[in-house]
Amino acid sequence: MDSESKKQKLNTIEIARPSLSKKRRVSRLLPIASHSLSKTQEAMKKQNDVALFLAGKVISTVDKNSNFVFSPASINSVLTMLAAISDNETLKSCILSFLRSSSTDELNDIFREIASVVLVDGSKRGGPKIAVANGVWREQSLPCSPESKDLFENFFKADFAQVDFRSKVKSLCETSA
Repeated sequence: MDSESKKQKLNTIEIARPSLSKKRRVSRLLPIASHSLSKTQEAMKKQNDVALFLAGKVISTVDKNSNFVFSPASINSVLTMLAAISDNETLKSCILSFLRSSSTDELNDIFREIASVVLVDGSKRGGPKIAVANGVWREQSLPCSPESKDLFENFFKADFAQVDFRSKVKSLCETSA
C-alpha cells in the first residue's frame, strides 16, 4: 500500500473513531446538520454544566465512605415537566434561569433529544439498555387539565396519577405514632 493510500485510510479511521486528542479538530471539519440541532446541542451543554454543578454540591455533602445515587436527567425531567405545565410565570422563569435555558420549547427539545438518544435501548448494538420509569403523582384536590395529563403521558412518557396525599399522609402519621 502506497503512503497516500495509508494516509487516506488513517484519515477515514480517525473520522469514524476519532481519538480524544483529535476529536475537536475532526468535529470542526464535519458539517452541522442544521442550525436547530446546533442550538439544541448548545442548550444541552448548558444543562450538563448545571448537572455537574449539582453533582459537585451533592458529592460535597455525602460522607466519604457512603454510596449515593444522583440522576441529573431525572432532575432535569422534573423541572422540564414543571415548566411545561406551570401557569406561574415567575416559577417558569426561575426554572428557565436555573437550567440556563431560553424557553420551555428549548427544554422540550432537550428532553426529546435525551429520550431519543440517551434513553434508547442500545443492547441490540452492543450498548447498554437503560430503563427509566417516569411517574407523576399529583394531589387529587388540585386541578389538572387534560392537556397537562396528555403531556405527561404522551410526551414525557410518564405514568400519571392523582392521589390523596393529604388524608393518606395524615393516616400514615397517625398509624406510625
